[in-house]
Amino acid sequence: MIERAVVNSGPLVALSIIGQLDLLPTLYAECWVPQTVFNEVAVAGIGKPGAKSLQAADWQARVRTVPIPDPLLVMELDAGEAEVITLARQLSPCMAIIDERRGRRIAQQVYGLPVKGTAGILVEAHRRGLISGVKLYLLELRTAGYFIADSVIDAACKAVGEYQ
Repeated sequence: MIERAVVNSGPLVALSIIGQLDLLPTLYAECWVPQTVFNEVAVAGIGKPGAKSLQAADWQARVRTVPIPDPLLVMELDAGEAEVITLARQLSPCMAIIDERRGRRIAQQVYGLPVKGTAGILVEAHRRGLISGVKLYLLELRTAGYFIADSVIDAACKAVGEYQ
């Protein structure tokens, strides 16, 4: 099992919306947030979901400066995703936690990193007995305006035996 994770802004915001941000340090012995991601969520995002949770003292200790990302990453992804992949590669073995499909695909196919998104985190938390289900959380995210494809909700529910 992978003990380290680097988290992008989407999952940080999503888990904050549903009050489950603390699942990350519960699931991973080391949970890191690149400086750019922290700035995006906690500084530029003041007043938005995730900002206050990420500003909490224990989360600030998880912020890391990242080496300059690979030029491919900078050209293809936003700065946060590029830093997540760069830091995850540096800390390998490490889980890259990214919701955006393109970032997940590049992390996995180009760099060989294991990846999970918000739904995957909820599935893992359910498997470890930390939450009782995933469907209600995913629907709550959707209601709050966070995009989650039907196929992702269906797959997550199926993974934990929570059929529609």
